[in-house]
Amino acid sequence: MRKGLGILIALGLCFSFLPIHAEESAAITSRLVEAVVHADKTITVSETIRLRLPEHETYDLFLELPDDAVARAEDVSLLSRQAVLDPQWNQVKVNRDQDVQLQLNYTLRCFQDDEADRDTFSLDLGRSPLDLPVEQMHAEIQFDSGLIRDNWLLDCGQSGGQCRYGTGKWQDQTFVFDSTDVLDYPTLNLIVHFDEGTFAKAQSYRWPSRYSRWHVEVEVLPQMDLQVYQELEWTSQSSELDPMLDLFLGWPSYPDALLKDVVISDPSLKASEYGFIRLPKDKPVALTLDYRIELASSEDQWHLNFDDAMNDAQIDELDVVIQLPQELKFRTDFYNSRTYEDLEKVTLDVSEDGRLLHLYSTEGLSGDDRVSVEIDIPRHVRRMLGSDLIGFWSMFGVGMVLASGLFRFLSRSTKRRTLGELPNGVNPLQAALLTDKPIGAETLAAVVINWAARDYIQVEMQGHRIQLTRKRSLIHQPDWEKQFMRSLLNLEDGNTVTLDKNGLRSSACIQEACRQARQEKAQWRHKGLAGLRWLLIGLSVLPPVMITHILFPWAASDSVVYLFSLGLIAVTIAIGCLSAALGQGLKKTRWALAGLGFGWLILLIRVLAYFDPQDLPAVISFSSLLLGQLILWPMKPLNPEGARLLQQVRQWRSDLKQMPDSKLDDWLDRDPDYALKCYGYARTLGVGGLWKKRFGNRILPSLSTVTDMTGQPQRIEVLDRLFEQLTSSFTE
Repeated sequence: MRKGLGILIALGLCFSFLPIHAEESAAITSRLVEAVVHADKTITVSETIRLRLPEHETYDLFLELPDDAVARAEDVSLLSRQAVLDPQWNQVKVNRDQDVQLQLNYTLRCFQDDEADRDTFSLDLGRSPLDLPVEQMHAEIQFDSGLIRDNWLLDCGQSGGQCRYGTGKWQDQTFVFDSTDVLDYPTLNLIVHFDEGTFAKAQSYRWPSRYSRWHVEVEVLPQMDLQVYQELEWTSQSSELDPMLDLFLGWPSYPDALLKDVVISDPSLKASEYGFIRLPKDKPVALTLDYRIELASSEDQWHLNFDDAMNDAQIDELDVVIQLPQELKFRTDFYNSRTYEDLEKVTLDVSEDGRLLHLYSTEGLSGDDRVSVEIDIPRHVRRMLGSDLIGFWSMFGVGMVLASGLFRFLSRSTKRRTLGELPNGVNPLQAALLTDKPIGAETLAAVVINWAARDYIQVEMQGHRIQLTRKRSLIHQPDWEKQFMRSLLNLEDGNTVTLDKNGLRSSACIQEACRQARQEKAQWRHKGLAGLRWLLIGLSVLPPVMITHILFPWAASDSVVYLFSLGLIAVTIAIGCLSAALGQGLKKTRWALAGLGFGWLILLIRVLAYFDPQDLPAVISFSSLLLGQLILWPMKPLNPEGARLLQQVRQWRSDLKQMPDSKLDDWLDRDPDYALKCYGYARTLGVGGLWKKRFGNRILPSLSTVTDMTGQPQRIEVLDRLFEQLTSSFTE
């Protein structure tokens, strides 16, 4: 019981405390910017950056350089022996140094603002290209001599050369800025106005790719796979872009989805395993694509992002047809990434039965336009997708119950003895140890009465005093019992000891007897079976955990079902612990066990409320967990000798209740002291009342080894008083 409570307390502590992660501070300690603004509205920039990074093996940062319709960074390079730049993802990989210095060079191309009345230059000084707070910044921005400024503004909440983040000033054609506060991602714009026409006409911006026509047909199959057909006419508009077409239609919610049966009209083009087709840079392309996207996980929606599949392209004509197998929930999303305003560039028509969606553009789309469709997947389809795993874990749970039952059955001794035969080779205290009953003064009192029953001692009752006299020595009994008899009878001279209600003058022999007796239990323990029992207890928890995860994929809003499931598992383990304690005779645990059982049903109902009624595997998994715990916790992993003795003890206790009166009379005729020999076992095994019921109404012979002070044998009814007086004497 103590071990079970310890496990419960540890489990509660695990659920009560959430992990707390200390956030390490990463920052740019100093940033030196040197930039030159040219008359063609391009800016060459060189930045020297010093970083402070937390301890790590590797550290990854991403460049946040302009790349939109207002400005675009080109010719990006990074100089450092402590970091490298991945140009494909603009990712900076830093080694394990905490103090890193690097130099970043790039050209910033600003595009002509045709709607402005005057030529205006604007640059955000506050945001760092590495998306980290800047503790100290010094910037020098030099303007070509032909650029004559009219007025300027350092816009960060205040006008003029000073603001809350720093101070700016002019030195001839160079603007110098020094920060006075940490630049933690603020907007800090330097706005400079020039005379009209000062800047040379910048090249008009064009999107790198262009779809003159893009037609997509998507058929959602009953198992929620996608059959896709595309027709497209595409042209490259930039020599710098490596054009890639995404067959997954903008990477849906299934990054582990699979492409099947890909057919491309141009045999020279191949699709990669990640679903990309590399398009040629030097010629227009007219393609037809036919393929299948196979569902490979149990998420809750398809998310078709047509804007991501554009690959920064403008689209003259977009036409998408989506055919659904049934009326499903779907959501559409159309907006412009720069203005976040609803667009009227896209129209969606839905058929009357809700199974055909027609999405088409009413005017040209640019790379800033966002177009997506989300299709919800029904719960029963998600269950079907994970049916193999669900079936496996359901059968695993049933198999754990069968394995636990078989393990318990094989661990028992099946050798049947004569009905009513007393345990052989085990005294009342050992019987209590085998059945996990508590050991104390009452158990030792039962041992003394057992000595009298087997004619090892003579007991003389003298009112409130008891005199014990050795008749013969113990021979085949365990060492601790022999030592207990010697210690007990040697408290006074000779082989006689007198006990009274005030207890022994020295209780050392009582304590030593209990200690040595408890150590005897180790001789019956089987370490290998004990380890296997704990393994089965641990494995029985897996089915409900895995089935809950499959039927209810993790999401922050759905975490309540996991909390209920973990609570249900904890309560189940507690029920197993209490059932073991109840088997040990701790009757007070009955109310706690009943309360936990009621709580288990409530938690099970709450957990199942989050699933459909057809979710029988969840019921099977939690029921198998409960059955496994009820089988395994009360089990005692004993070696063959221990199992044999335990079987004898349990069989005699059962026989005492079920043995017919005729068979009991046979035992009394065969052995007149049978009732006396049974008394000690009945007391330690918790069936003292049953002993009195079976023997109390019978005429039994007097006890030859229990007498009064005159030497007259006592009646059988005196055993209860003798037991109480011995217990009182042995109690500290």
